[in-house]
Amino acid sequence: MDLREGIEYDVSKLPYGCTSAPAVFEDKVILGFSVSESQPGAPGDVRAFDVRTGKEAWRFRTVPQPGELGNETWEADSWKQRSGANAWSGFTVDEKNGVVFCGTGSAASDFYGADRKGDNLFANCTLALDARTGRRIWHFQTVHHDVWDYDLATPPVSTRIRVDGTAVDAVAQLTKTGSVFVLDR
Repeated sequence: MDLREGIEYDVSKLPYGCTSAPAVFEDKVILGFSVSESQPGAPGDVRAFDVRTGKEAWRFRTVPQPGELGNETWEADSWKQRSGANAWSGFTVDEKNGVVFCGTGSAASDFYGADRKGDNLFANCTLALDARTGRRIWHFQTVHHDVWDYDLATPPVSTRIRVDGTAVDAVAQLTKTGSVFVLDR
């Protein structure tokens, strides 16, 4: 199948492809993509496909479109055809709860942000998505308006920690800045 099909604008001459193994949950293959780190570029959306038909089952837009949560954090229409904010490093799947976790990269262009004012949600985020529908369950943004290429270069690590004697299912997100964020799943 041609993964460039179904994109809202022509990405035929732009870098676009998988860089890490897909996640598989039930009858879905979940993919993150490598995209240009400058403009113009292909979208960094997380996409899931039906294993039997190959048809797209769901898509989570990492650069929200008008009417979607977070679009207001991309000022002056800077969301339009914006590249980056991609889950290039892979996924972690919580099969028991049907959740797929990923870390996203910075928005394009990596070291220039004057053309994309605002916090640029969902760039530089740990995302928890419903593996069946792609619906956002929660997110945690580690850097707002990144201009230093502080991608989340690893998928979150599933773990269980003790907090005041109680076991808590968590994910640990490593960062390029050397910080580790431990988040309640």
